[in-house]
Amino acid sequence: MAAKQTVHHVTPSGERAAAAGVKWQVEGREGRRMLHEPHRTQKDALDAARQRAKEHTPSQVIVHAQDGHIRTAYTYGAPTASPGERGRQAGRGGLF
Repeated sequence: MAAKQTVHHVTPSGERAAAAGVKWQVEGREGRRMLHEPHRTQKDALDAARQRAKEHTPSQVIVHAQDGHIRTAYTYGAPTASPGERGRQAGRGGLF
């Protein structure tokens, strides 16, 4: 069975945190632990998310813009297969 992929989101902080100087955060789950890590800049948050992703492969970093839409994503390690792909890999369907 493939390892579950860890996903880290780099998102803008809420208004309350932004008023305190925290403008970006890294959100995600590492095992059973929820992660909410505050950062002053998007670059700092992205650097922290990339470091965590490299330590917990397979993983993905999803970077959001200020308005919340997804700007880009980075994948580290072997990505996990989608449910449709798992069936084809096991020989239960598909053309291959």
